[in-house]
Amino acid sequence: MDDAGKPVVMVDTRNDFEVDVDSFDNTVDYRIAKFTEFPEVIAAHKPDFEGKTVVTFCTGGIRCEKAAIHMQNIGYDSVYQLGA
Repeated sequence: MDDAGKPVVMVDTRNDFEVDVDSFDNTVDYRIAKFTEFPEVIAAHKPDFEGKTVVTFCTGGIRCEKAAIHMQNIGYDSVYQLGA
């Protein structure tokens, strides 16, 4: 739960082969082959995250930032990213 009492869901924004190496427990992974698939997949699953805080993560670079910004742009309310 976050500070407001909403459930927290972690979303792995990495490609499927990166996820196969390892990931956090209980993480949502859509098995995308390329990050360009992410916007369509995350939009299709938006109802799954209603009333929840979403935390995205990746292996570094700009992918997490792009994912969080895209999610905010399509109406996700509480989106954050893990950073190094």
